[in-house]
Amino acid sequence: MKSTDECTTKRTFLDIPNAAELAGFSVRHFRRIIEDERIRIVQIGRKFFILGADFERWQETKRAKLS
Repeated sequence: MKSTDECTTKRTFLDIPNAAELAGFSVRHFRRIIEDERIRIVQIGRKFFILGADFERWQETKRAKLS
């Protein structure tokens, strides 16, 4: 059974500061990661967001590289 955090993360948008915090990076460094690894972002108004599913996918590839 999945926890509620996993379900809400996949269905929502994460703004860049929150995604950086979840990933354990500074906002500046995480923006570089987004650019280098070409993580999809969505602009809504003036803010940029990452889809929760894309963030989860990125974390899985990061874990796979470390293993």
